[in-house]
Amino acid sequence: MHEITFANHIINQIKEKDKVESIELEVGELAQITGDELKHAIETITGWKVVVKERPSDVNCSCGYMGRANIREKGHDFIIYNCPKCSSLPKIIKGNKIKLKKINYN
Repeated sequence: MHEITFANHIINQIKEKDKVESIELEVGELAQITGDELKHAIETITGWKVVVKERPSDVNCSCGYMGRANIREKGHDFIIYNCPKCSSLPKIIKGNKIKLKKINYN
């Protein structure tokens, strides 16, 4: 149920909530929640249309690999990923954030 916490955090960032028609979110593939879970929570709470765009990850590993993480498993409130080259845990550069990108008012 932590998707409600994420949804409320996004909703609270918007000042004129009663005038919102839709919003656009960018959800990193390494974020703690899936875009679908977040979309459903926000639409249920507000009635707004929510468009989610997934942001691929960028990671940097000590083995020299730079690129997209290897996602081994992703579920509700967890993600398991590693370096596709050496299987170590790489440093995340991008792709683990949730961003409110656009608000459309009616």
